[in-house]
Amino acid sequence: MENTLYKPITQQSCQRPRVGESVCQLMAIWHQRQQQRQALLKMNERLLSDIGISRCDAEQEAAKPFWKA
Repeated sequence: MENTLYKPITQQSCQRPRVGESVCQLMAIWHQRQQQRQALLKMNERLLSDIGISRCDAEQEAAKPFWKA
């Protein structure tokens, strides 16, 4: 399991992706977003403080649906 909360998803080429590729990319972003939000819930108060958010902020972020940025 990776410990980073942010791992950018990059496009392999500068060309416009095909429809299937963009759908896969979107699904990967959604999956990543959900993992990051769940990781926020597992952080203790010290870690949350280190990244500058409160427990309430973390809970509000984690409550968002995966498709919302």
